[in-house]
Amino acid sequence: MLLPSALVAQEAEDGRKINPYRVSVRSTLHGVSLLNNLDTYLSGYNYTGAGYTLHHETMRLAHTGRYDWKFHTATSATIGFTKLHSTSQISLLADRSWSGYHTFPLGQRLQLLAGAQIQLGGGALYVPSNGNNPVSLKLHAALAASAMVIYRLPFERYNSTAHYRIDIPLAGAMFAPGFGQSYYEIFGLGDTRGIIKFAHPGNSPSWRHTLSADFPIGRNTLRVAYIAHLYQSRVNSLRTHLYRHTIAVGFSRTIYKVKNNDPIKAYAPY
Repeated sequence: MLLPSALVAQEAEDGRKINPYRVSVRSTLHGVSLLNNLDTYLSGYNYTGAGYTLHHETMRLAHTGRYDWKFHTATSATIGFTKLHSTSQISLLADRSWSGYHTFPLGQRLQLLAGAQIQLGGGALYVPSNGNNPVSLKLHAALAASAMVIYRLPFERYNSTAHYRIDIPLAGAMFAPGFGQSYYEIFGLGDTRGIIKFAHPGNSPSWRHTLSADFPIGRNTLRVAYIAHLYQSRVNSLRTHLYRHTIAVGFSRTIYKVKNNDPIKAYAPY
């Protein structure tokens, strides 16, 4: 991911030359998340607790016209259990993003990437003790600005890198029932007035940032990451915030795709 052009001179394990445009860096991480949920559709109070997060990323190089681009996809899913005194809440949250970056090299070790991102997110909050409205559904989509910094750590022997990425939604849409508007009215009676709202930083100031580091261990690459998903909204007289702070650990690997269904692993992840 850091220096894909260096892969031109490398060979795969079976001796074939590597085309950098067929290389992708993939990572799968498992993490523990601290959760803070507020949804005034269900309750006027914060629920706090913990959960399990599965996070997957892919980065690849592409060429269009005269320029090289890096394309990045990320998928996260969290199942959490939060409490308020003796009341419990179960949350299931997921999001996926597609990003395209242009690279600005800043010396031998540092790269700045800037680009745009498409985001999809959703899930549900469930409070078993609520009688009339026990579930709150979440669904939103947005076009976001995204930037990444990649720094090659000064440990030449270990070939390690650090990465920081921030994503800020700029415009989109969200599913937003009004205060007192039940799902029976929406889905049973067809009362869909005002349930889709335009989302922007004024009514949904949200962002996500990720700090990670890669440490090659033999032919494997260990990745350690801190991931923060900070979603907020204030629409239809309702307030929501869904905060996830995740510490995750997993492995990255470099895949060279010779043809469909024939991936082989390259020697080095950078």
